[in-house]
Amino acid sequence: MRSRTLKIFFSVCLMSILTAMVCQARDVTLQWDPSTDSTVTGYKLYYNADSSVQPYIGTGSGQGASPVNTLTQATATLTGLDPNKTYYFAATAYDASGAESLYSNIVTVSEAIVPIISITAPASNSSIAGTVSVTASASDNVGVTKIEFYLNGVLKATDTATPYVYSLSSSTLPAGTNTLMAKAYDAAGNVGQSSDVYVTAISDTIAPTVALTSPLNNAALSGTATLSASATDNLGVSKVEFYANGTLLYASNMAPYSYSWNTATVTNGSYTLTARAYDNSGNVTQSGSALVTVSNIAVVVPVAIPQTAWNWLVKMVPPATLLMAIVQPSGIQSGRLPIRCRRMKSRSI
Repeated sequence: MRSRTLKIFFSVCLMSILTAMVCQARDVTLQWDPSTDSTVTGYKLYYNADSSVQPYIGTGSGQGASPVNTLTQATATLTGLDPNKTYYFAATAYDASGAESLYSNIVTVSEAIVPIISITAPASNSSIAGTVSVTASASDNVGVTKIEFYLNGVLKATDTATPYVYSLSSSTLPAGTNTLMAKAYDAAGNVGQSSDVYVTAISDTIAPTVALTSPLNNAALSGTATLSASATDNLGVSKVEFYANGTLLYASNMAPYSYSWNTATVTNGSYTLTARAYDNSGNVTQSGSALVTVSNIAVVVPVAIPQTAWNWLVKMVPPATLLMAIVQPSGIQSGRLPIRCRRMKSRSI
């Protein structure tokens, strides 16, 4: 009976007093108020990794496998724990006969690996103009829950999904050097912080340079033709566009700038090709033009009519003249459908 009273008393007593403190990435210190019951002779500390299912039979601590006998000490530090894992702890009290109380309240210490984060653009110590994209990459052993972007120590944007990006208008920046920084969070509340990136806002009035490098002027094109352009800017090219007769074909924001043009989708004839380059300040330049000729030959395929279908036609349209046409197959385009006809006499069925 005395043993049962001990169990109930310490189960309740320890319910609200077991606490934990992570002193280092791999060390956890736990403490509780010592019991005033004179029959208590010691305490045991139980732990388990990544599972709250009892009993706790954890291993890996520098103090040995669970449970750790703390004797009369109402505190214990477990060292050498894996920071990648979440641990669950409980304490019990025992008397001289070995009778042991139930588990105390459960204390959870989450994994302690902080996310890794870095600002990938713009580069540190760079000059920026117009609206630029501040981008970051982040990783975590469990998973990143959100990213925060800071400008001069002030939170400016939060992103919860990749790609992590924040649009920064240089016109809002104060004169001089400005500091960009990002923080990454995981589900356990661990926070990682990037290195600082320093940028200076400037007024940019210099337009990009751009040249259409392929195809050459007076080129004859058919099928799929590659359009290529080269572009540079004092602060960076934001995008390059390709045009045919003033109609936008394609836009790219990553070098090398090229586009595979399916000329079979347009009518045969002459086309003027150009490229345009933009920077973040909105400056734009158009390349010189290339006059090209699109010439795709239509493929003519005879249509085979099964004998049963032929018999049906003759029966349904007697004694009229039947025409057999050879037409283009699906997917081939040209300005006119080639049709060849020959007169067929009807015959009796």
